[in-house]
Amino acid sequence: MAIPAMAGAAPRSAGCKRPHALTLAVYDPAAAEQRASASSLSLSGAFVPFLAPPVDTAPINAVPLSAVAPRAEPAWIRSHFGLRLDLTVTFIDEKVVTATDLDSQKNRFRLPTAGVLYSLRPLLSPEELDAASIPRDGAKVVPRLSRSPPIEEEEVQQGSIKKRKKKQGKKHGGLPVVVCNVHAGTKQLQLTRWESSHGNIIKGGGYLDFITRCCFKEKDIVEIWAFKERRFHLFGVDMCHASPLYVVLAKKEQRQPASIGMGKCTM
Repeated sequence: MAIPAMAGAAPRSAGCKRPHALTLAVYDPAAAEQRASASSLSLSGAFVPFLAPPVDTAPINAVPLSAVAPRAEPAWIRSHFGLRLDLTVTFIDEKVVTATDLDSQKNRFRLPTAGVLYSLRPLLSPEELDAASIPRDGAKVVPRLSRSPPIEEEEVQQGSIKKRKKKQGKKHGGLPVVVCNVHAGTKQLQLTRWESSHGNIIKGGGYLDFITRCCFKEKDIVEIWAFKERRFHLFGVDMCHASPLYVVLAKKEQRQPASIGMGKCTM
């Protein structure tokens, strides 16, 4: 039996949600492929590993320290000698002062062989190398056989006593160089090389007085620097005159006094 709705009453479906209407979708392959392409493009912004091309470099610990931080030259050299800024003051080597360097009987200062061959030799001309008895680059060093010092076979008869007179040794020359030190000033000496031991030395008259005024003591560490001005000729005019080879001996702890020859010597 149907109950009639009262007049003015709300319909029975009031307050209830109407069910969704069902729609019929037809599968379109072209549209599906388009949606798949759009989805792949949206993923193209994702992180992709990047492989950089190889670079010709070396790790930092493989770089020589000398190439990273070159040794600083003694500050007083340029101001005292009035050197041009483009004139190179070359570090030759460093050495520990030995007792023989200060010995009055030896009367010479020995230079490290490696420093002479690799750093000092490029500063010298072929004629200067010959004067200093330093072999030219590429020349083979022929070892000299040791032998007894030459003597003169002259025997003088004085009664029953025979005397042998020794022949005077060979006088070694050398390349004139100006040796400098902040305490001792400058001194012209000679650079040469022993034929027997192939040792490179600085010697000459007045060496002992000079090395004494340098205030060096045994086991001091001394840096050896060198520079040389070459003659520069331009349009018939000498812009720079050639200079002798300057060799600077600088004690490692005391390299920066105000002026050469004015440093305080503490012996």
